[in-house]
Amino acid sequence: MTSGSLDEEFRDFKPPTRQLRRQRRSRKTKIALIAITVAILLGVAGGFLWLRSLENRMGLGPEGPKIIKELDDPEGDHINILLVGTDKRLARTSERADSIVFIRADKERKKAHLLSIPRDTRVNIPGRGMDKINHAWAFGEAPLLLATVKDYLDVEVNYFFKVDFAQFEKAVDAMGGVDFDSSAAWYDGELGVQVREGLRHRNGKEAMALVRNRRYGKGGGSDLARVSLQQDFLKAMIAQSVNSYADVPGAANVVASYVSTNMGLAEMIGVGRIFAGQDIDMDSAVLPGKSGMISGVSYIIPDLEAKETLVEAMKRSQPFPE
Repeated sequence: MTSGSLDEEFRDFKPPTRQLRRQRRSRKTKIALIAITVAILLGVAGGFLWLRSLENRMGLGPEGPKIIKELDDPEGDHINILLVGTDKRLARTSERADSIVFIRADKERKKAHLLSIPRDTRVNIPGRGMDKINHAWAFGEAPLLLATVKDYLDVEVNYFFKVDFAQFEKAVDAMGGVDFDSSAAWYDGELGVQVREGLRHRNGKEAMALVRNRRYGKGGGSDLARVSLQQDFLKAMIAQSVNSYADVPGAANVVASYVSTNMGLAEMIGVGRIFAGQDIDMDSAVLPGKSGMISGVSYIIPDLEAKETLVEAMKRSQPFPE
């Protein structure tokens, strides 16, 4: 190209007008907005698929429709949850309901009541008669246990949670451990772990040794004491989960891996938002009773008057009586 032709090109060159520059900026802005919109849509789609995958992992399985038939729609400012810890060891062919906890959460007052029912409590099981409450699970699994608890406490149940104790250790580790105070120290030979005395940060194995303990600490040897200890540990887990609400994906993954429930993740997050950052007012009690033998079978014979008092206090969102 000659210098003359270059001179001609530069002579013919006209700088872009203000309108042309504005049009170019407008096109760039539109492209950026389209890119951002696509990114948002992909993020929403990815989040939706993630939520759906977690909910599928938490599903109630084949028994789901029967369980849901026993559940009630939430009403008012509170929700009722039945939490069942099941235990299926290698020597057993089926699960048993090892821990039974009724939870009432008052969203307005930011208060939760935890009422534990000892597994050997003698109750009426619909269609089966008087028996230990955990036998309702053996006879009819979750649907019959739900019907039994609703009848025994005269309550509605909105949500059902099942926690597999075989996975409990992993669940605690997935949370990063739990701070918990123990009044005694001992070595669990079966688990191969030393339980430390005092307020310590517990990993999953040490937590498992604590919640299944029936020999050491306050009330050692008593099943009621073990239920009380499990309840205290559950309260510690709930408090830690709520206080670390910012890590919703982490908490959701823990729940999805080790819990079966009919509560959707959106509902869980909604409840979490209500209690997030709060010092939750949690009140707990164990349904009282005394050990007794009937027809050669050992039961916990419930104190029915005390039961009515506890249930009434819970329904009114009042403190449990001492």
